[in-house]
Amino acid sequence: MGEMHHFPEGTAQFRMVHKLKQIKRTIRGWVKTRPRTSLADKEAELRDIQVALQADIMNGELAATEKTLIEEVSTMRLQEEISAAQRAKCTWLRDGDRCTKFFYDVIRTRQHRNSIPRLLNAEGRLVGDPVEIREEAVRFYTDLYQQTDYPSTFPALVTKRLVTRHRNSLLLAPVRMEEVEDIVMKANPNKAPGPDGFSSGFFKRHWGVLKAPVLAAVQEFFVTGKLLKEMNHTFLTLVPKKEGATSLADFRPIACCNFLYKIITHLMCRRMEVIMQGLVSRNQAAFIKGRSIAEHSLLAHEMVREFSKPGGMKACVKLDLRKAYDTVNRDFLCHLMLAMGFDERWVERVRECICSPTFSVLIQGTPHGYFRSNRGLRQGDPLSPYLFTLVMEYFTCLMDMTVHSKRIVLLFRLVSPVVSHLIYADDLLVLLQPTMRGMRALSDIMVEFGRLSGLQLNREKSRVYFSSRCTQQEERAFALGVDRGELPVKYLGVPLTVNYAREQDCHSLVDFAQRRVEGWQAAGLSFGGRIELVRSVIAGITMFWFQSIQIPTATIRKVEAICADFIWRGGMHAISWDQLCRPREEGGVGLRTLHAVRKAACVKMAWRFIKGGSLWADWMANRYLRRNNFWACRIDNNFSVTFKAILRCRPVLQTAICRNMKDGTTTDLWLDPWVGSRSLLEILGGQLDREAGRGLTCSRIIREGVWRPETYPYTTQLAKEIRLVTIDESQQADSWSWAGPGTGGGSGLFCFRSCYDLVRPHNDRTEEMDFIWGKGVARKMQLCAYRLLRGRLMTRDRLLRFGMQIMDAKCVLCNEDDESMGHIFFVCPVSWHIWTEQCSQLRGVGTDRDIRSILSWIRDHSGRDPGWARRARVRLAASVWHIWKERNRRIFEGLTTPLLEFYIA
Repeated sequence: MGEMHHFPEGTAQFRMVHKLKQIKRTIRGWVKTRPRTSLADKEAELRDIQVALQADIMNGELAATEKTLIEEVSTMRLQEEISAAQRAKCTWLRDGDRCTKFFYDVIRTRQHRNSIPRLLNAEGRLVGDPVEIREEAVRFYTDLYQQTDYPSTFPALVTKRLVTRHRNSLLLAPVRMEEVEDIVMKANPNKAPGPDGFSSGFFKRHWGVLKAPVLAAVQEFFVTGKLLKEMNHTFLTLVPKKEGATSLADFRPIACCNFLYKIITHLMCRRMEVIMQGLVSRNQAAFIKGRSIAEHSLLAHEMVREFSKPGGMKACVKLDLRKAYDTVNRDFLCHLMLAMGFDERWVERVRECICSPTFSVLIQGTPHGYFRSNRGLRQGDPLSPYLFTLVMEYFTCLMDMTVHSKRIVLLFRLVSPVVSHLIYADDLLVLLQPTMRGMRALSDIMVEFGRLSGLQLNREKSRVYFSSRCTQQEERAFALGVDRGELPVKYLGVPLTVNYAREQDCHSLVDFAQRRVEGWQAAGLSFGGRIELVRSVIAGITMFWFQSIQIPTATIRKVEAICADFIWRGGMHAISWDQLCRPREEGGVGLRTLHAVRKAACVKMAWRFIKGGSLWADWMANRYLRRNNFWACRIDNNFSVTFKAILRCRPVLQTAICRNMKDGTTTDLWLDPWVGSRSLLEILGGQLDREAGRGLTCSRIIREGVWRPETYPYTTQLAKEIRLVTIDESQQADSWSWAGPGTGGGSGLFCFRSCYDLVRPHNDRTEEMDFIWGKGVARKMQLCAYRLLRGRLMTRDRLLRFGMQIMDAKCVLCNEDDESMGHIFFVCPVSWHIWTEQCSQLRGVGTDRDIRSILSWIRDHSGRDPGWARRARVRLAASVWHIWKERNRRIFEGLTTPLLEFYIA
């Protein structure tokens, strides 16, 4: 990094880019000249030294060489794993075993999937020559990002919300080092680099040297509004949308931007984030902090559910935009931002970011072509999601004006807030009464929106769905200009159904779980890696489904069965799924049972409902509660499945929340659980005098920030309980806060882990298990010790008990007695020799021939020296793992490890 201390003359951006080029040249030279030693060669050298050391065990020089080689091998293995994990992009596998083989399998699979062996050219002819493929890709994307027939003038745009002068001053505030440093430190170091080859990990690692020139380059852009062209060069990597794609229209161009440029746009995003909440209507949920895709999906389901009810014709239109990001009219976007009140200087900086890039297309990892563009937003540019959201806001403006003119009649005119449509990124869902006039009006909106914004309707993929009582469906669909479809249909990844979701509607969830575990590369995962895959990937997608729809129990059982079979590789389940889904301290491995996850997700929905403020929560409250109190509302048959489930969660929710009291104006005196976790009505045993006054708020008994229960005769007897509640006048209003288990003294924000702990089955805590999972032990060793502690390792005596045919039941380590867990780990002479050596290293660990006794002894003596306890735990788990590994090597590979290799240095 010495090159960074000598800068050429020029602008700050030029100096920064020039020095990065110098560093790249230096690194390339170092790579070419450094001596190369493979991991296999280093491991072979270590084995030779260990053989020599076994013959001359007192040789100090050999022992020192062995120690050095062990450190080098460990470092090289770690570097290989990190490199493979970065290339495989398996962000979910963070806490498993070394899964290098799996990573390389994933890399090969991704390379095969993303390769382009053949393409359809402009004439519709399939070409396979690499030169023709490269030329066709460059031609296609050069044409895609060029447009000549966009309007050059725009009408006076009417927007509902404007950026204030104060907000504009925040956008244009001087750049501080703290802002830039926070962006760099929080960046994902494994993201692909841009054309300059430097990832965020490089900037993070050498930030002490880089921060001054980086800050100067960023500040220069915010002052001048100009970007160096080299900083904004972009590689387009093509990701197929489907298997076997041959048309370039079926590839998604992901932009790989330089990290130096992304620092600038990340900073712009952070500043825009503050104003987007108030600028973008609640119909849009994507990319806006505090808005949820799950709530968006829930609201869509609630509205489509009305299709099953009598009364009037109903229609739902699912609109698809053709090449949404790639066809945005940049001039229109800037014109719209000015109409929204953005300062002209900020708009010019946005224009510089989106109009100055140049492109090259990556084919088989090699860049080809060099071209400019005059339309579109880059998928991969941090700024693009916010800008696209602003463009889609104009669709909301057009819809609102058309609804106000009564050309479109809505389904829920009497429910507030009024919802005519829902937008999530480029997914549009319009709900209306399908009058001929309304269908033509919606078609006109899409034509006008496409003319100005560049976002054209894909009529082949768009569909309109009618209620069963709607007549002349074909004529109405023709008036709109799209085909008629049939419900259910997938929306935001989950099935959109008229009634509750049935098992056949959720096949895609089961198929997803099956695909994830049946992939051939999953065979490279260890036991710990398979557990992590189930925990992070499959549990993650089911969590989204649970928050979006009510999943049938039969579907949950199928997904859990798939997960359990995958963990045990389709063989005998040594430990049941229910036991694996216990916390580690209770005898499990920390997985979650999906039945409890479903219930916790429902409690989370109830929590978001009582917090309010979102479009979904406000719509549901006005639709179902009206003037009723949430805590006292009775379940009605006319309620939706989702709202019934939310109401059934009230007892659990009530135990995990508390009321933050300011002035009591929004807290029901009798019905809200604001006294501890109970309401005053509950404290009174459910009996309330008719004259007590239902509907009163707590403000009735608060005077100047102090409780005055004696001022109201019906609360005098409850004065003691009431005065235990704290009044905090510093709050903006009365509010709910989360106070579930494990969140003591926290921020009051919802915690899913705490919620899951409320609803899951509880078992007795096991101290031995708690000790096994302590820090400092490799996961593969922890899992082996865990299975031994549970008595579930598949030794030969257990296999015989399960009815399997075993030719020889003898222990393969000593060939003396029959193999059992007790024998192979604690009685066998080989393992006993290992235990004796480990005990001597720890100076005093008892040589009990039972793992529970050893764990108990270590735990009882761990208070005297925490470092000793950690070493003891590591040695115990490592010894168990190496003994079991040696047993398997001798059985399945016919190999024998020298006894010396078992000893832990």
